[in-house]
Amino acid sequence: MAVSEGTDSADEVIKESSTPPEQATGKLPTSGKKRSRNGCMNCRRKRRKCSETKPTCEGCQARSEKCEWGIKVTFRPENAQTVGDEYRSLFRPSSNSKVFQIVDITAEIARDYITEVPTPEPLPESLDEVVTELISPQLQDFPPKAILDLPSPVFPLPEITSSHSLGVDFFDFTGSTFLSPHFSDSTFEDGIFVPGSQYQELHVELRSKLMDTARSTVPSRVQSCVPSRRASVDATAEALQMLHDGPVIGITDIDEESRRLAQLSPAQEYVLWQNYISEVAPWLDKFDINRHFELVLPIWAKDVEHLKYSMLALSARQIELKEHKLELATSLALYQHAIHLLSPALAQRTTVVLASSVVLCVLEMLSCSPKAWRRHLDGCAALIQALGITGICGGAEQAIFWCFARMDVCGGLISLEQTLIPMSKWIGGGALAEDVRLLQAKDNCDTKANHIEYLLGRVVELLCRFGRWEQRHQDPNFVYTHKQYVSHWLELFDHIETWYRNRPQELKPILVIPAEHSDPPSTFPTVMYPNCPAISGNQLYHTAALLMLKHKPASLHLSTKPRSMLWHARQVCAISMSNSNHACWSNATQPIWIAGQLMSHTSEHRAILELYERMEREMGWATKWRAKDLLDHWGDLQS
Repeated sequence: MAVSEGTDSADEVIKESSTPPEQATGKLPTSGKKRSRNGCMNCRRKRRKCSETKPTCEGCQARSEKCEWGIKVTFRPENAQTVGDEYRSLFRPSSNSKVFQIVDITAEIARDYITEVPTPEPLPESLDEVVTELISPQLQDFPPKAILDLPSPVFPLPEITSSHSLGVDFFDFTGSTFLSPHFSDSTFEDGIFVPGSQYQELHVELRSKLMDTARSTVPSRVQSCVPSRRASVDATAEALQMLHDGPVIGITDIDEESRRLAQLSPAQEYVLWQNYISEVAPWLDKFDINRHFELVLPIWAKDVEHLKYSMLALSARQIELKEHKLELATSLALYQHAIHLLSPALAQRTTVVLASSVVLCVLEMLSCSPKAWRRHLDGCAALIQALGITGICGGAEQAIFWCFARMDVCGGLISLEQTLIPMSKWIGGGALAEDVRLLQAKDNCDTKANHIEYLLGRVVELLCRFGRWEQRHQDPNFVYTHKQYVSHWLELFDHIETWYRNRPQELKPILVIPAEHSDPPSTFPTVMYPNCPAISGNQLYHTAALLMLKHKPASLHLSTKPRSMLWHARQVCAISMSNSNHACWSNATQPIWIAGQLMSHTSEHRAILELYERMEREMGWATKWRAKDLLDHWGDLQS
C-alpha cells in the first residue's frame, strides 16, 4: 500500500496531522462504553441505561413503569428431553470380563489445577522391549504406576491414521491462555446446553476429555479404573502387538449391532445420511475442493463407529432445527452414543478421532447460544494444537483444520476476542509476512479462500491486541504504542488489498448488475460468483476491509484512497442475497451483522431482515438473535 509522498525513510511513511496525546502514555484509549449487568429487569429488557437506584430506578420512575429486580430465568420445554434409562447403548456388554481395582489419582486431579505441566515419563526406545517386559513373569511384582495407559484394543486403519498419533512433539501448553477457565463464560444462556440437561452433561464430559487428552503429550498415568494387573498386561500386550503387526484381517461386521444399539432403523439411517451428504457436508467442505467431509469421512465411518454416530447426530440435529422439532430424542441419543464411543479412542490422537471431535463441535455450535460458542470450541482448539496440525499440512487434516478455523474466527467476531488457536500457530511461519508467503506458494482456489480467512483472523487479533475492541480478557502484559498500531495496521491492510487485487479468475464474479439497473430495481446490487470459495472468500474480504477502515488510525493518510466502508458493507449484503448457497450462508450471519450496522434506509433494513429469516428457515442456523441486535441498533430508523 502506497502512502503519502515526500517521505525519505521507512520511519517517515506515516504522515500524522498532529501528535496524538496517546503517545505520551504509550496506550490507546479503549472504544465503547462500560456496561453493567446490575440494572433492573425492566431497563435490561428494553436495553435502556439504568441508574441502578433501588427500589425504583430513575428510568422506570420517569416512565411510570414498574421497576423489577431479580435474575432472568428462562424455562424451555426442550430442556426436559433426555435419554431414558432403557437406552441400550448405556448397557453395551463388555467384550472382556475384567476385574477392576480402585486407584488413587488425587495427585493427578490436583495436577489439572496448577499451571506447571509435569515432565512426562520417557517412552521406551523399543516396542519389542515393552512387549517382552509385559509378558515377563517379573512384571507381577511391578507397582501399578509401571503399567502403560494404552487404549483398549482397536482395529487401526492405516489409511486414516495420523502421523501425529505416536512419537510427535506435541504443543507446549504451559501458559496457554485458551485452556484457562475464563474462556468458558457461564453468564450466557446456552441454548439446549442448560445446567442440568443431558446435553450439558455430555458436553462437559467431552470437553473435559478433550482437554485432558491435549494436556497429556504421552501416556503418563493410570486410568481411574484399571483392570487387575494380569488383565492389564494381557490387554496392553495385545494392543501393542496389533500396532506392531498392523490391522487384523477379518474384522467382523458390527454395523447391524451398532444400529440396534443406537435404535435407528435402516430407513431412519438412510434419511440421516442423505441429509448429511446433500446439506451438512457442503457447509464443512466450503473451501475444500477435494470435499473430504462429503467424500472421505463417510468411507471412514463405515469402519469407525464414533465417526459414524457423530455424523449422524449432526445430521439429526440439523433436521430438528430446520423443522422446529421440540423432540430431541434422536439427536441426543446419537450424540450420547458418539461420545461414549469416542471417549476411549481419544488417546489414539489420530486424524479420524480429530474428525469426530470437530463434527461434534459443529453440532454443539449449531445448538448452543452463539455468544457461548467459545465454550464449545476450546476443547477442539486444544486437541488441534496438541497434534501440531496447521493450515498447510495437507490432506484431511488440513480440511479439518480450516473447518474449525472458520468457526474460531466467527466466535472471535461475536465475542470480540482473539481466536482460540493463536494466529501464529495457524500456518507455521509465525510472523504475518512469512505466513502470507507460505499461503501464496499454494496456487489453488481453496487455498486462496483460506488465505483471506487467515487475514480476517489477523484483523481480529490486531483489534483485540491493540485495544480497539473492549475484550473481556485483555492481556495486561502486552504494552503497545500508537506508532506500533499504525505500523501493524498498514502492513495488514496492504496484505488484504493485495489479496483482492491478485485473486484468480475463479474468485471473481461472473455477473454484476448494479441495483439501479435491476428489473425490477433492487435495494442491493446483484453480484454472482461461480463457486463457494469465491462467494465466501469475497465476503470475508469485504468484512476484513470494513473492520480495518472502521478502525483506521485517524492520523494516517493514504496516497491511494480506498473504497468506502459503505461500499464494502453493501457488497457483504449483496453477496449473500445474490448467491443462495447454504454452505456460504452458514458463516454469513456475522458479516451481515457487521455490514448491517451501516445501513440507514428502511428498504435496506427490510431486505436484511428478510435474508436472516430465510437463512434460518432453510438451514436451521440461528439468525434471529442478530436480527434483533440490528433492530436495536437501528432504533428509530427501523420501519
